[in-house]
Amino acid sequence: MNDVLGDFLARLTGIAGRFLGPAERLSPLYLLVMVAIAFVLWRFGPRDRTQGFWSWLLPRSIYFHRSHWVDIKLFLFGRLVGALGLLSRLGLGTLVSGSVIAFLASSFGATQQPTQPGFWQMAALTVVFAAVADFSTYWIHRLHHENPVLWPFHAVHHSAEVLTPITLYRKHPVYDFLGGALRAVLVGITTGIVIFAFFGKISVLAVGGANLVYCMFNFVGSNLRHSHVWFSYGPVLERIFISPAQHQIHHSRLPRHHDRNYGEIFALWDWMFGTLYLPRERETFDIGLGDAAGNPLPQPHGTLRAALLQPFAASGQALRDGVRRRILRKPVSP
Repeated sequence: MNDVLGDFLARLTGIAGRFLGPAERLSPLYLLVMVAIAFVLWRFGPRDRTQGFWSWLLPRSIYFHRSHWVDIKLFLFGRLVGALGLLSRLGLGTLVSGSVIAFLASSFGATQQPTQPGFWQMAALTVVFAAVADFSTYWIHRLHHENPVLWPFHAVHHSAEVLTPITLYRKHPVYDFLGGALRAVLVGITTGIVIFAFFGKISVLAVGGANLVYCMFNFVGSNLRHSHVWFSYGPVLERIFISPAQHQIHHSRLPRHHDRNYGEIFALWDWMFGTLYLPRERETFDIGLGDAAGNPLPQPHGTLRAALLQPFAASGQALRDGVRRRILRKPVSP
């Protein structure tokens, strides 16, 4: 019993420690960068000149909104699940990469002799692994939007009625698990191929255990993605990278914004697969769940309990409806 308690406390300590490092979006370092960017936007952008900076950045109407409290509860619940080790991927990435190496070795012979990649090789690997992880994020995100059985689990995130940096963690555990599993598989395959073909050990450029690409992503205002602060990179860069403004558009109820800008870091996937939306100027819109015409839908996740349980019922109903439609379409034998 003491060992279990000790392990649990160690996990909690490790999670708390991550908040101070570059591997966590809510690290004080990234929050400070967010405040600095927001101050520049407030100082030189269009605004109500009678409103002070802090009241503009942290309006009570948003940070005391009921939706924000649900965000906080889901954030804490997610951290508790992580601390308990529930929904663990059981080393899926390692298992996949090892299987890939074994398959390639049996098909093509022995692996390359272990070598340490040089700086530029490490830089290339850093980008490759970030791109593979982001590609998987794009597709798990898009599949949840387009599949009626999966959508209820992602709808928890889109039912947010206000956006704050904590809204990032407004996720159902099922969505987190499926997304993490797909990333582990794709990154595991990439790792296995790279180890077999080039190196015996993978080395990437990292800061505090975080891929350097993700650190740079956090330094260019990632925490403003879930906020009311409009921050666009401009039409050229927004074909390559997803800006905070583009992700805010993803939360919009307007029909023209429907199912657009799925990417997290790179806009290339949206550009390639026809889901990219480029704002020409600052846009205003309401966020939250809506129908195809943009009309608001009732809030199904007003409490932590509803946010965790309602998606299972909605997903089950969607599954039953899908089976019923297939049965009705099935031709009757003469």
